[in-house]
Amino acid sequence: MQVLVDEGMPVQLIEPLRRNRGHSFDHIDELRWKGRLDQPLFREASSRGYEAILTLDVNQLSDAEECRALRRSRLHHVSIQQGRSVRGLKGLARVMASVIAAMPYVLEDLEYAPGQRIVELSLLSAGRRHQTFDPREEPTRYPYWR
Repeated sequence: MQVLVDEGMPVQLIEPLRRNRGHSFDHIDELRWKGRLDQPLFREASSRGYEAILTLDVNQLSDAEECRALRRSRLHHVSIQQGRSVRGLKGLARVMASVIAAMPYVLEDLEYAPGQRIVELSLLSAGRRHQTFDPREEPTRYPYWR
């Protein structure tokens, strides 16, 4: 499956996404399509063989004309809503981790879908995903640290 990654998505996603063998991912920046309006972008992407668009722009589905243009393009629409809590380096990490973790499952679903689909990715929750220990103060946990 050929996936077009919209300009709002971090360009740093491209290399990890390309680890999904048998599928290709191109960022709008690489194609020099930055700044294109959504409706002509959908048409152009579809005519060039793209099958899906990955975007942060969930508003495309709220605008009647953009939604109709998307439907006509036959592109699958894969999006993630980042919300107000996604800021800075931690926010970037949450978006990237969410997309990277979900993409193998999304590709599997879309590969066998008998028609156009809309996919809404879930953003990983904020907060620490780790514990930090001082091995000197945890002798039962790390008995060989001494």
